[in-house]
Amino acid sequence: MARSASRIVALVFAFFVALCAMFSLSAHPALADDDGTKVTIIVMDESKSRVPDISITVSGGDTEDQTVVTDDSGMASVNLPAGSYTLTADEATLPDGAPGFVTNPMTLDVEGIPTTVRFDIGEPQAATESASASESAASSDSTDGTATTTDSEESEGGVSAGTSLGSQIMQKVISGLLFGLILALASIGVSLIYGTTGLNNFAHGEMVSFGGLVAYTATSVWMLSDWLGVIFALIFGALFGWLQDLSIWKPLRRKGVGLIPLMIVSIGFSLFMRYLFAFLWGPSRLMLNQSYDAMVTIFGVGLTAWSVWSALISIVLILAVAYALTYTKLGKATRAVADNKPLAAASGINVDRVIRIVWIGSGALAAVSGVLVAYYQTVSYLSGAQILLLIFAAVTLGGLGTTYGALFGSIILSLFIEFSTFVIPTSLKYVVAMLMMILILLVRPQGLLGKKQRVG
Repeated sequence: MARSASRIVALVFAFFVALCAMFSLSAHPALADDDGTKVTIIVMDESKSRVPDISITVSGGDTEDQTVVTDDSGMASVNLPAGSYTLTADEATLPDGAPGFVTNPMTLDVEGIPTTVRFDIGEPQAATESASASESAASSDSTDGTATTTDSEESEGGVSAGTSLGSQIMQKVISGLLFGLILALASIGVSLIYGTTGLNNFAHGEMVSFGGLVAYTATSVWMLSDWLGVIFALIFGALFGWLQDLSIWKPLRRKGVGLIPLMIVSIGFSLFMRYLFAFLWGPSRLMLNQSYDAMVTIFGVGLTAWSVWSALISIVLILAVAYALTYTKLGKATRAVADNKPLAAASGINVDRVIRIVWIGSGALAAVSGVLVAYYQTVSYLSGAQILLLIFAAVTLGGLGTTYGALFGSIILSLFIEFSTFVIPTSLKYVVAMLMMILILLVRPQGLLGKKQRVG
């Protein structure tokens, strides 16, 4: 029996590794075409509008220097063989009165994976003259599709000069709500898993990363539509959750393994998946193709198409989960298992089946969240790990094991983080989330919407 179970686990892991390899195969550095790897260059001004007619010189590698000029959409592209390059924007081609480039020149390591580099016009950063292009492409973890915010713009805890206080407040409210909704999708899965199993799953961040990487492969490598990328992430994220429970968590539950060993297993699995993603997709940050032009304007704040769609997708999925938990037989069974597992089993509820479905749903929600995070900022093998503490902080704030608490905590936490940049540097804003989590645990350990008996 034990030998049969071991074979099943081995087969499941082999299947999942093959699945990851399938998605990453066409983007692997060894398979770059003879013309080189496509590097897209974007130039944006302080108002986050794209800037045409900017000349950028690319030097280094084993090729002669090349000069490209941004088109009317503020974009340029060049194909480069694998190697290390320096990208230098010509200051003389800046619009009249422009202060300069935030970071110029930039270095870029081309590894066979299509990459996007962004030059931001603003006050130059003398201390980061050789900042990597991959970091520039993800210049802030708070990129939100409304107006991409760089650390240089808010380095003193304020906001860019020349913007009214009312505009700044509206920008931060909308940014906080957008990121809060995305964070809620991932947080709900963590809360459901904790509620039904008691496990704080430290590998949940990799479920987020997986969704973003699947969408990147589908849209930027296979050149499928953006919506197919979301659908692929939803389906394969659900499959990832199912495979995890089948191969790891169900066998451990049946052996009666305690919660502390289970959490250690989740940490080990997290590290395994993280570096598997790094091996298959590479260590660089990747950007999904999207338009940065405003689709709609709300209270003077321009929203890109994917800002709008991210909010709508998040709201629809959150409402669907709320409806399922409240009105469906499965949802009532899930709440019963979360409240009292032995009593639920004695009442005829198939506890293992409920937990399996929770893992499937959590995987799907986390994967879609990963896609929206990729559109919100960038995607890499570290995407989920970088927001994992925010997910736990949101769940803790709202209440461990409560779905509505995860939503409430995510929104409050995201808004608090955004407004904290009025008084502290942007680079320190996530510290606020950790301090809030500590404060909540000290004052109200069960969270704002949690119950005392669910903590422990």
